[in-house]
Amino acid sequence: MIQEKLDVLDPKTSAYKILCHLTFKGTFLKPSEIASSLGENSSTVRARLAELKKQGLVESKPEGYISLISPYDIIFKIYKDIKS
Repeated sequence: MIQEKLDVLDPKTSAYKILCHLTFKGTFLKPSEIASSLGENSSTVRARLAELKKQGLVESKPEGYISLISPYDIIFKIYKDIKS
């Protein structure tokens, strides 16, 4: 199920970059922290986080957002993308 959700994400998109950042950081981050780290606009990050949350790939809490997937899931997606 997770892989199916990841398969629709294009690695060139800000949503994918945000998800990777959250996944490999492994901690709660605020949208402003993510935006600053990635050099993205804060409003773009908030919009993409809302989409990722709706897809069940991230979770939000008062302390920020966290990825619900593992680094392995991202690495497996990269592997599949390279092979195809």
